Amino acid sequence: MYSFKSSLPGILMVIVSLLVLSQAVVMENQSIIDPASGSFFPALIALIMLGAGIVTIFQDRSSTQKKAAETAEQENESNEADALETFTKKDYKLILIYFCLVIGFVILLPILTFFPAAFLFLLTSMFYLKGVSWLLNVTVSLATIVVIYFLFSQLFNIVFP
Repeated sequence: MYSFKSSLPGILMVIVSLLVLSQAVVMENQSIIDPASGSFFPALIALIMLGAGIVTIFQDRSSTQKKAAETAEQENESNEADALETFTKKDYKLILIYFCLVIGFVILLPILTFFPAAFLFLLTSMFYLKGVSWLLNVTVSLATIVVIYFLFSQLFNIVFP
């Protein structure tokens, strides 16, 4: 038996990626096939996220079906509920909070510009997801921003918002 609830993260990924892709396509004076365009990277990320969402849905569906078949063989009703439920409330909370972090990044982007907003986003997301030390967190965040700056601004001459 297929559970819609277990596929919800993949479905949400597909919906969000389609929204981002549609917005990247309708940007004025931008082309999603030109790497120097402002809509290229959002479109690329949206396509990657779309693919990941579709793969997540199919993997979750096959995993749920395999677990359901195993529980049917064992005829153990107490384990059947656990097998069909692949995501816990803690997982949904993690996804929701990280989504809020992304929204916060988007809100801070026009206020702080790209590099400070990206640094804060990296700093908070690494702290939230990994729980590493502050020194390592700040070092990795700073190094990532420096690499992004030199790679895209200096090498590719891309202007950041």
